[in-house]
Amino acid sequence: MSETAKITITLESETADFIRSEVERGAATSPEGYVEDLVRRDHERDQARRELDAALQRGLDDVQAGRTMSLDDAFDSVFDELGWERIRR
Repeated sequence: MSETAKITITLESETADFIRSEVERGAATSPEGYVEDLVRRDHERDQARRELDAALQRGLDDVQAGRTMSLDDAFDSVFDELGWERIRR
């Protein structure tokens, strides 16, 4: 299990009331748990964004390097991979 560290924060009363109401409705077992979950989700979203940015950059690099294929070839490849017959019109 990860180590824990204590951080003390000061919130506007409206925000603190909102967190308390979320805990009361069952969104978390404690205010600390509610905030920790928000931070964890934000961290995961940020990591996913960085991974997407990296994948997009790899794609742009491929285009600039000429590593591309026609749309028909791309569809053929996908259909072959899935074992589907492609009907051409």
